[in-house]
Amino acid sequence: MIEKWWQEPVVLELDGIGKYRTIRNTREAAECLLDTWPVHDGNAYKAAIRMCGHVLRGEQPVDYARQDFIAAAVEAFIHVRA
Repeated sequence: MIEKWWQEPVVLELDGIGKYRTIRNTREAAECLLDTWPVHDGNAYKAAIRMCGHVLRGEQPVDYARQDFIAAAVEAFIHVRA
């Protein structure tokens, strides 16, 4: 499966306080959104899922998935480590 690597990984405090998870590519982002994301009904979440699919199919630039993934994290009140 095509990974679609990002230039900069996204580090999220996702699995509890002080427990960080590093997402390095679009495939990891899609799996995270589908398998471990705390909410599945937000607009940014839905946009991130769609964009990951577009990027994995080669229809959009890789950076778009990263941007939408971060937006979904903000929407879900997930801390993104800068």
